[in-house]
Amino acid sequence: MINILKLLFALLLIFIFSINKLYAQNFINVRGLAMGKTSVADSYELDAFNNNPANILKQKSNNNATVYFSAFLNINYNQNSSYLSTSFYNKYFTGGTAENPVYLSEKDKQDIINSASGEPVYVFANLKDVSVVYNSENSGSFGLSLEEKVAGNFILSKDFLELGLYGNEINRVYDLSGVSHNAAWVRQLNLTYAKNFKIKNNNLIDNIAVGVSVKPQFGQYYTTTQKNNLSVTTNNSFEIQGNGQAEFLFSSTSEDNIPTATFKPAGFGFGFDIGMNADLKDVSEYGRLNLGLSVNEFGYITWTQNTNKYFYNGNFLLTDITNKEQRDSLNEIIKNTKTVVPSFTTALPANIRLGLSYKIFPVKNEIALKNKTLETATISIEYIQGLSNNFSETTASILGIGGEYNISDVFCPRTGFSFGGSQGFVFSLGLGVEAGPVMIDVGTYNLSGIFNPNSTSKLSGAFSIKFKIN
Repeated sequence: MINILKLLFALLLIFIFSINKLYAQNFINVRGLAMGKTSVADSYELDAFNNNPANILKQKSNNNATVYFSAFLNINYNQNSSYLSTSFYNKYFTGGTAENPVYLSEKDKQDIINSASGEPVYVFANLKDVSVVYNSENSGSFGLSLEEKVAGNFILSKDFLELGLYGNEINRVYDLSGVSHNAAWVRQLNLTYAKNFKIKNNNLIDNIAVGVSVKPQFGQYYTTTQKNNLSVTTNNSFEIQGNGQAEFLFSSTSEDNIPTATFKPAGFGFGFDIGMNADLKDVSEYGRLNLGLSVNEFGYITWTQNTNKYFYNGNFLLTDITNKEQRDSLNEIIKNTKTVVPSFTTALPANIRLGLSYKIFPVKNEIALKNKTLETATISIEYIQGLSNNFSETTASILGIGGEYNISDVFCPRTGFSFGGSQGFVFSLGLGVEAGPVMIDVGTYNLSGIFNPNSTSKLSGAFSIKFKIN
């Protein structure tokens, strides 16, 4: 059993490595996160990056700043699963010492298997190193952002967990093919331009903003399970036989496939966003309705540096586990073998967003627009359709509904909820604070995580500080 567990340990290292080293699906702005993931029709300035490039020229109704900027003060971290929480980890995988070990009971083992078998775990993070938007009255708006995007996920099969928790049973076949992982770290440069156009002689649209982003991609790290049909068979003669194989694909800035921050990327590619935001006419005397549409993350990364394949050959037969030569031979068989492979290309996680936002003003629209009057509240609804499962994204559609209320020029609480995606139903909450040139946003997509941080398996937190120059 010891040697079989070495095979499991070798596989498990890949999955643990992907999570612990990468810290980390969904790279959305803090304000939108707190409003049920709604951004395409009502995001502003820096928050428009990766959501709708047309919106970089949009500002809150009482603002008319020339420059918005932020540096290392915009962070988003999300973890999503059906079971993996701090309390789950502490209960089953910590405690005890070598002199006084803690053993899992039969109930504990069954709880782990029932909770974790075949259930994906997603971990994702986003850090904007620097971002800036410059608004020109005549030429349009120009945006630049440099950010780190990290995403990872893994799945452990029932047989994998049973073999690790119980050891090898006689006359049993353990199917390990359900074990898989995927992780990536990409540094992205975002160059965005947006322009507003006045629409004449149109009874529906007052004006329309159009934007486009060109996003060079600097891949730092990538790994995935490319193939896995491993199985382990035991019989009543105490023989253990392995079958099948597993292949793991890597590309990294370092030769030993450890994520390392460097200016020389392991892969390079381009991404493209395009979007529009239309102000609709005559909806209400005291409100304005906006329609937003964007197509984001169309592109690719070609990985060229340290592109390696690790091959785990499971074809072995162990007839005497006490035989040192057989054990040594097994160690060599299950030992990872590094093989250089040609460059390969991965697609970016493309998505389409369509949404509406409605701003309510305390005075009539024409007066509010003329006097830069702050809106009383904003209500938004958005539909998001993912087109790819790459980088821990999902093709499952998401419907989000959210809103914010301006208590004053300073404080703005936000809330919302969303359905679908990899999270299912979530209830979100956040707060915006604007104090002169400083704008602070905090938010979470999962309200329950605030009150029960140890027991939640959907952990979410986002924070940003932005500055404006009039």
